[in-house]
Amino acid sequence: MQKAILIIMLLVPFGAFPGTGGNWEVYFTDPGGKCGRCTNPEKALVRLIAGCTGSFYGAFYDISAMPVVDALVRAKARGVDVRLVTDDANFSGPGINRLLEAGIRVVTDQSPSLMHNKFAVIDREIIFTGSYNTTDNCGRKNNNNAVMFRSAELAEIYLMEFEEMYGNGIFGNRRETGPFAALRRDYYADVDGIDINVYFAPENNVERIILNRIKKAKSSVYFMCFSFTSDDIGEAMIARHRDGLKVAGIFEKRGSGNDYSEFTKMKIEGVPVETDRNVHVMHHKVIIIDGYRVITGSYNLSANANTKNDENIIIIDSREIAGLYMSEFARLYRGKKLWE
Repeated sequence: MQKAILIIMLLVPFGAFPGTGGNWEVYFTDPGGKCGRCTNPEKALVRLIAGCTGSFYGAFYDISAMPVVDALVRAKARGVDVRLVTDDANFSGPGINRLLEAGIRVVTDQSPSLMHNKFAVIDREIIFTGSYNTTDNCGRKNNNNAVMFRSAELAEIYLMEFEEMYGNGIFGNRRETGPFAALRRDYYADVDGIDINVYFAPENNVERIILNRIKKAKSSVYFMCFSFTSDDIGEAMIARHRDGLKVAGIFEKRGSGNDYSEFTKMKIEGVPVETDRNVHVMHHKVIIIDGYRVITGSYNLSANANTKNDENIIIIDSREIAGLYMSEFARLYRGKKLWE
């Protein structure tokens, strides 16, 4: 296992990499400047906005990073249709004020739960999503990831969710809305032969979907999670560990010692889990299964994420992309026994 990880790390540099035809990229933040080759999600998003020609529709929990705000204002000035959704708790500050002054409409959820998404649909053919909030901390201090795919089919899936919030003012819905909604909604896309599935909380019962993927794992389950309080997912990972699979993970240290976290339980059960070393925040929400499947997005492994908040996950079946996320996992993981 150690040799496999070392080979991945040597052959696959960190950061953003174009897929076949340049239709996908992966980004990681680099707090402390130790990665060297990482492409920052903020810089990537600013570049994507700069290349935007028709429309930019973004749903972000927090919009305050001025490089992103300035790029959106410039896009609006050159005629791009810019529409934004954010959480009502973050509807203030210099960034929001600048957007409003530029004539950009920003819709908020106006609910006790969170509009916790972090995704954008660009020119109806590019999607950008991951754990990255458009904030200074998320771009420069916290560990985060984002992915970009160029696919009109995939963009349409996210557009439906965006319009539900922005156009219809529907947040936190427990099921799909409208006549024949279950038949209308498509969650699958193929991008350069990569199978991709997208799901949204709370309407799609994301926890059940993640549990099904974990239960089907054949060799390994690795994770990096900001908040992990789901008993069901914790028990599923412990069960796979008992089955003899390689199971290991990194928890954000803040909150890992409280009664709700799965950290202590997994430690007691012998699962090689650890807390992160970042003096700020390890903000990833990532699961890597069997070396080819990546689950990422805005979704923390918690009850609120599953039943209350507006969230999204993207499930990517690609050994190349999974290799990049395994490299990030190996870079952040301190344990040695896992690789022996």
